[in-house]
Amino acid sequence: MPPDISASQLGRAVLDSVQNGTYPDSEDIISADFPSSAFSQALELLDDARGEIKTRIRTSSKESAPDIDGWISQAKQLHGDIETAQRTSRDIILKAERDDKFRQSVHDAGSKLRLLEEEVAFNESLAATLEQVKRGRHQTDKIQSMLAQGGLFEAVTLCVENDTFLASIQSGRNVRAIAVLQNEGTEMRHGIIRGLTQKWYDVVQINDQTSTVSLSENAESLSIIASAMRQFGLLEGFVAGLAEKVKHTIIEPRLALGAEMLDRLLVTENNRMTLSEASSASNMLQLFSDLAAFMEFLQTRLPPLISNPLSEALGPDLVMNLIAIRLSSAVPEELAALRDFGSVREEVSRFASTMLSYGWPGVDQLRSWTNSIPEAWLEKRQRNSLDKVRQLLKRGFGEISTVERVETQVVSQQDRLFAGNTSNDDWNAGWSDEEDRSPVEKKVKSQDASRDDDEEDGSAWGLDDAEEPEDDAWGWGDDKGDGKSPETPQREKISLPEATVNGNSTSGQKSKREVTLRETYNITSLPIGILDLVNTILADRDAIEEHSSGILSMAAAIPGLSSLARLLLVMYRACASNYYSLNNSGNMFLYNDCLWLVDQLRKGMQTRKQNRERPSNSRPHFDTDIVILEAFGKRCYGKEMESQRTIIKDLLDGAQGFANCTEAPFSRECDLAVVTIVDRLRTIHGQWKSILSHSALMQSIGSLLSTITDKIIIDIEDMSDISEPESQRLTAYCGQIIALEDLFLPRQEPASSGQQEEPVPLTAVYAPGWFKFQYLSEILDSSLVDIKYLWTDGGLKLEYGAEEVVELIEALFADSEHRRRAIGEIRRSSGR
Repeated sequence: MPPDISASQLGRAVLDSVQNGTYPDSEDIISADFPSSAFSQALELLDDARGEIKTRIRTSSKESAPDIDGWISQAKQLHGDIETAQRTSRDIILKAERDDKFRQSVHDAGSKLRLLEEEVAFNESLAATLEQVKRGRHQTDKIQSMLAQGGLFEAVTLCVENDTFLASIQSGRNVRAIAVLQNEGTEMRHGIIRGLTQKWYDVVQINDQTSTVSLSENAESLSIIASAMRQFGLLEGFVAGLAEKVKHTIIEPRLALGAEMLDRLLVTENNRMTLSEASSASNMLQLFSDLAAFMEFLQTRLPPLISNPLSEALGPDLVMNLIAIRLSSAVPEELAALRDFGSVREEVSRFASTMLSYGWPGVDQLRSWTNSIPEAWLEKRQRNSLDKVRQLLKRGFGEISTVERVETQVVSQQDRLFAGNTSNDDWNAGWSDEEDRSPVEKKVKSQDASRDDDEEDGSAWGLDDAEEPEDDAWGWGDDKGDGKSPETPQREKISLPEATVNGNSTSGQKSKREVTLRETYNITSLPIGILDLVNTILADRDAIEEHSSGILSMAAAIPGLSSLARLLLVMYRACASNYYSLNNSGNMFLYNDCLWLVDQLRKGMQTRKQNRERPSNSRPHFDTDIVILEAFGKRCYGKEMESQRTIIKDLLDGAQGFANCTEAPFSRECDLAVVTIVDRLRTIHGQWKSILSHSALMQSIGSLLSTITDKIIIDIEDMSDISEPESQRLTAYCGQIIALEDLFLPRQEPASSGQQEEPVPLTAVYAPGWFKFQYLSEILDSSLVDIKYLWTDGGLKLEYGAEEVVELIEALFADSEHRRRAIGEIRRSSGR
């Protein structure tokens, strides 16, 4: 139970709350009831506290009474100062109002003054304008009177002065009277101009139809007309027009050559010059004579005010057209004709001196041309030669020619060339690719050290079949290599082991003999034309080199001729592909043409080296160009081979790896793929047979056949299960491919006894992997016993690895004890 709280405690709590704003600390007081009896006690405490506060206030007031009196006196003083300030401000406002009135009066007076000044200025300006109008009217009347009396030339000066005077009137720009005078002045000016123009054309008469320029009998007045036109600023335009008309009427027709190379001669008499009809054969001496007479006519018949600017306008065009139309075309293309061209150069020099005497521009250009005749001749020769190359290519293949390639080699008696085949078909093995040769051929190849640098690419012709860069045809960048494709891998060469007789080595018994190999192939007429152009250029270069002092000092053209001969080969390489591609076998023709051209160029260079006593630094170095051209031809061959390989692979892809080759519709696809590929190869053989040499044809068809056999071998080896019907069908497909070996029969030569031996196909020589393909056909059609026999006693292990044979056996035969035994024997015999 809470303790009892007294009334005094409650009253004290109320007082503290009122006086100090605090609450009791005791919870008992806060929670206690406030009885009515405690009110009296609380009121007493509040009254006591209020009395105490009053007492304190009184005490405090008494202590601060002196300070309050001071504040009161200061407040009264401040009130008096405020009243004084108010009175002063009212006085200031009154004075300011009086000043505004005075200022307004001054402004009004100034405005009136300015108005009076403007009126005075206007009156003065009006008086001056009226005076100017009077003067302008007087000048206008004077000019009109002079024109009415026929004083055209005298009126020109007055008109110019009047225009200048009217243009100087600044104050009269908006005055109607001045505008009227200006309009009248403009009309008079136009009338004077029309009069001057009429007099100009009355004196200077040009007839385009008759090519005539004539001056009237009053030609003396032309100087006055020119002077008057110059005052009006018209002379420059009229002279320019005259120059253009003279150029089209006289200069261009005189310099031009008609369809029959006839000249129009210039005839001058008195104040007239005209061109005759085209009736005279082209003559450079007569041309320069006419041009000199033309300049003399203009200089003597026309006043200096006209002749001088006219010569400045005509001189550059005359010289430019003379050089471009006549002199450049007059430079002979043939070197022999240059000996007679010296007279033309002398005439050009004399004509330049004539131009200099008359003060005509263009003399430096003429003299520069006379000093650059070798360059002009070389430029013309280059332009015409390149155009001839283009025309040759545009005309097409022309007549197909059969040419012979002869090659001499020193071989040993044991060389493969004398073993077995005597038909010389193996001589092309020196050109073939290492990957396209049989192992025996690789051994033979390594014996001929002179051909080590002629190793060729996968196309069997010395270059990769990769896409040719754009600049390869021009030969840019080819000087960095030897003409071979940069991707050509280094082939491994296998040496031929020493032959033995009865177990004894015959290395000490080798005999050497020289063998000449001959084959024919076909070329187009294009390389023959290119060779003729190159030989002609080189012959001219040699002639200039030997007689450089007697042919217009043409020694400067020797390096250019050497470069031109090489440029012809560059253009041939650059453009040939576009024109040869129009023929189905264009790349093969291009290959033959390049090799024939390379062979002829090498022979020609060798002949020239032998015929010259000492070497010349100006002689062209064709070695690099020949290598580039040879590489270009081989690249074209490689592209054609790669294209045919791609087609062949695409056709074989139609068989879909020969899977399900006995089930429709897959069987039809496989049959179609094999038949198509056989027909394709025979078609290619028929097309290339009339183009390539026999050995090159064999090499090309062999490479394509290898593509076929390699693809079929891979597809069959990838088959994990081959049923008996599938095996029979695959054997039939292989048989169709094997029938293609009739394309590789050697050329037959008549036997001395009259009996013809049956030819043996050389398929294995030209188609790498041919034996492997034949063994595959045997495996597909053989039993386990036969396959073991081929492995142990046959040559199967020479073409296949043990695991390849094992995989084929597992695909062909079901799992059995015999199969496991056969696989074990094959693996043991292989050393695994």
